[in-house]
Amino acid sequence: MYGTAALAPSPDVAEVLRRRFSWHERGEPLQLLMMAVISVGGQYAALGVMALTVYTSSGLFVTCDSRQQPLAIAFACECTKSSMRCFVLFAMIVSLLIALRQIARQRIYYEMLRRGALLDFETVTPFHDPLFLLLTFCLLISLTHILVAAWQYHEDDKSVDQFLVFLKAVVVKYVAHSCVFLAFLASAYDTENQLLPLSKYVEEDPVAARLLLSQMAIVLEASAAEAVERGRHIPEGVETCTSEESYACLLAASTQVPLHVDEAGSLSMAQLLLENARVEKYAKFIAEMWPARALLDPRIKDDNSLRFKRVWYAVNGCAIPLTFLVLLFFLRQVRNDLEDVRKGQTEDVGGLAVAFLYALATLQLLTYIWDLLFIPMKSLHRAASA
Repeated sequence: MYGTAALAPSPDVAEVLRRRFSWHERGEPLQLLMMAVISVGGQYAALGVMALTVYTSSGLFVTCDSRQQPLAIAFACECTKSSMRCFVLFAMIVSLLIALRQIARQRIYYEMLRRGALLDFETVTPFHDPLFLLLTFCLLISLTHILVAAWQYHEDDKSVDQFLVFLKAVVVKYVAHSCVFLAFLASAYDTENQLLPLSKYVEEDPVAARLLLSQMAIVLEASAAEAVERGRHIPEGVETCTSEESYACLLAASTQVPLHVDEAGSLSMAQLLLENARVEKYAKFIAEMWPARALLDPRIKDDNSLRFKRVWYAVNGCAIPLTFLVLLFFLRQVRNDLEDVRKGQTEDVGGLAVAFLYALATLQLLTYIWDLLFIPMKSLHRAASA
């Protein structure tokens, strides 16, 4: 139950927990990697097509030239055109973060479920996360290029049919893929929607499932995250431990939460959540990767942990070089725009400013990914200073 110390399982439950069920495969590292590749791979295919389109074709843009347009229009044109190009690469980086987040959260969920505990993930709306809001704003800035194009087509006395042909190309080749990506990102915030349905949990052995559910501990995400942050997922006074010992400590620390009872004698869940709330250092989407701190702790040494770490670092090994290359590309674009401004192309200040802002955002994401890579070293430092 919420807020109580986990009770030792009965002999019957302990015997069932030692059995292996088919749904256990869902939490295996290679299975998690496969599911992440499937979910993110489709997005990469769409974003890859978008990248080829915006960087090799001029069919989605109008000319930005202050000699033929008012300076304000040319400036807006450069801003929106630069944003259309940068958004695609930035979205590719976020897709890799989605994969890392999905792998970490699903891994710890299934590992705890195997041990008779249900991890209750917090329900988060993407519209409260700065990262999602930033991506949405970037896309809206990009799409205002359509308004610039409408003005340009009107000034050039082109027909409405010609503009509609341009608009159709933008919608089909850019807007549709971008909206699908944002919808995919928004759905990634609901971790529980991606997990094992109750019917699948029960169908293999209904009697065993009913027995496990009758004594299942429910762990709030905020409590588990706090326990990991305080290093309580590792037994005290030991240099190494097994995965079993670590999950046992995490479960015990996560369920030992002070209860707050109202006048009617019922538990105040709002108060309980407030007691376990943490000040988030990062955007919510990034902060939800707290399971990685427990899963990657170098003090956990066994084959079960090693298999997961190999998969995690394989994905992270792809994320860091890609993010670094995208950052270099944005900085190169800043340098090129700066050269154009020096040559008198004043409107390129807009493109320069947008590319610079995307470079800053990419640098911030790179620090997040780098932080995830060095979680083991930080864990050891934390343990040494404790």
